Amino acid sequence: MKRKYLKIIFITIIMVTFLTGLLGCTQHNRSQNTPEKIEQPNDTDTKEAPNTPKGDEDILLEQEEEKHPIDKEEQQVIEEIDYEIVRPNELGEVMILMYHQFGKTERDIWWRSFENFEKDLQTLYDSGYRAVSLQDFITNNIDIPAGTTPVIFTFDDGTNSQFNLIEKEGELVVNPKTAVGIMKSFYEKHPDFGLEATFYINDVAFAGSRGTEKERLQYLLDLGVDVGNHTFGHTNLAQANADNIQSVIGKHYRKMYEYFPDYRHYTLALPYGAYANSTFEYIVRGEYEDLRYEHGAVLLVGWKPSPAPAHKDFFPTRLVRVRAGEGELQDMYYYLDYFEKNPEKRYVSDGNPNTIAFPEKYKHLLDEERLEDKKVITY
Repeated sequence: MKRKYLKIIFITIIMVTFLTGLLGCTQHNRSQNTPEKIEQPNDTDTKEAPNTPKGDEDILLEQEEEKHPIDKEEQQVIEEIDYEIVRPNELGEVMILMYHQFGKTERDIWWRSFENFEKDLQTLYDSGYRAVSLQDFITNNIDIPAGTTPVIFTFDDGTNSQFNLIEKEGELVVNPKTAVGIMKSFYEKHPDFGLEATFYINDVAFAGSRGTEKERLQYLLDLGVDVGNHTFGHTNLAQANADNIQSVIGKHYRKMYEYFPDYRHYTLALPYGAYANSTFEYIVRGEYEDLRYEHGAVLLVGWKPSPAPAHKDFFPTRLVRVRAGEGELQDMYYYLDYFEKNPEKRYVSDGNPNTIAFPEKYKHLLDEERLEDKKVITY
């Protein structure tokens, strides 16, 4: 609406000026904002596309928008998508990818070669996937372009091949032949893909790396990725009693809080994907000495995509994951093919984090209690 009114005002100004000239008004120096004399934008402020010169009205509109910028919500309304073309489905399924070891070759299903990890990133990017953080996913704060699909990266065990620091010219930098080094390089080439991940660490994070453990973890946090709990001792929680569960989880949090008192660190990946129903409540929340913890998400071992955060079958304390890799049943490439053949199953964003858009026929799958202040749009 704002653009419409501005256009009317500018057209009126042009007409009045023209008529005034016809009536023989005294010539005088016009303001630089009149249509006949527009001060061109400085090259450092605006770069115009070749062969597409801007008209007087466009330049004036740009000047007005600089004074009164349109906020994000208004811009989303102005640039409303065609739902029948984009076909958003924010009740669709999302892959939470699970990685472990990396190397030159792949020894078993838990290994991924560096070359194939680069291929994974490129394939996801070319297929319209964009990285989001696990925290944004579980809190239903997915902010990616219309028509794209979120993907979440998780790395278990805090291995040296996932991330390590090396010394270069007297400074500690990420080793380019690690998962983090590859992700960082890919992000620099494709910033719209995003750089989001959660690393689940055990007793000592990324052992064998240069720098102290705190320095390694600080580098990751400065990079913008997250660190999660994988228990002290990589403990099988299905075989542990309540006291032991709270101890191996609590020791990890104790160390993290000592390193980073202000860091919100509240997700757990289950070692071996194991738990017992009788003690599961202590996995979700518990106490260790004077420390209390409560997990916003508990991750299982992978075998299928997760329901969307607004879906009635979404359970953040039992999040399923997809094993990264190819050649095995129900791995990442299996589901990439699955979504190509069944596009109605795939989460597709409408580009607006303040709305939940999906086909009308899926309305019965919506969990209205998880909407908060988001607007529901069906088509």
